[in-house]
Amino acid sequence: MAVIASFFFATSTFLSKILGGGFLGDAIHPLQITHSRFAFGFLGTLIILIPFGKKRLTRPHFSLHLGRVMLGWIGVSIMFNAIVYIPAPDAIALTFMSPIFAMLFSIFLLQENVEKQRWLAAACAFIGVIFLLRPNSWHISPMAFFCLIAAAAFGLEIICIKSLTKRERPIQILLFSNAIGAIIASLPLFYIATKPSLSQWVGLISVGFLMVIGQAFFLFAIQKSEASMVSPYIYTTLIFVVFFDLIFLGTKPDLNSISGGLVIVAACIYMSYRESVIKKT
Repeated sequence: MAVIASFFFATSTFLSKILGGGFLGDAIHPLQITHSRFAFGFLGTLIILIPFGKKRLTRPHFSLHLGRVMLGWIGVSIMFNAIVYIPAPDAIALTFMSPIFAMLFSIFLLQENVEKQRWLAAACAFIGVIFLLRPNSWHISPMAFFCLIAAAAFGLEIICIKSLTKRERPIQILLFSNAIGAIIASLPLFYIATKPSLSQWVGLISVGFLMVIGQAFFLFAIQKSEASMVSPYIYTTLIFVVFFDLIFLGTKPDLNSISGGLVIVAACIYMSYRESVIKKT
């Protein structure tokens, strides 16, 4: 189920690149694509909620939801913008640094102790980042750097999600996050929105529905197993994105993309493994 979730995540992300890159007509602004991700994601969540209609929703923690959504909106907006200008696998791999940032933030915000093995994994992940930043005479791609900011935002979002899961059911978190996200993402539309064509409307709707279907599969997966055991499979998103880029756009990843992506993914998988070992002991 986690691998299926990754497929939907990758498909939604690749569609965002198609829409933002102007492959289906005039390029659509990344913030308009982000709005579709939340708005149609919210509609998709309502459909998923129908089988759970008998289960009562509890009182939500609005401040945590708002913080989580603001961080997620910033991260998604940066990522959807970055994949238009840099290789999509690079952007995805850089945002996969979010567990590393979550670990760093948890030290200060949750007072967690981090063992030396995870510090070593974090250091290796940052080596992978250097490959993807492609420093040339101290010149670094601005979009690649912004992807690190997105990863930091996603890392803080993970901290919010950890707090929310102690208070609310996953399906409720999904519902309120997409609802609040749709409201926040609507604000920039007054300045940047364009009228999509029929094919672009299909793409925008698909971005939201595919993303929320992926989230639902991921929630089902962690209900059947520990999150630390499920999380490594989400990194197959990178494989799907590379496959889509190669098949539909003929874009082959270079040595830097392959090396950097593999190092980051391997480090994050090892961190997830260490977390599962710590929980068992």
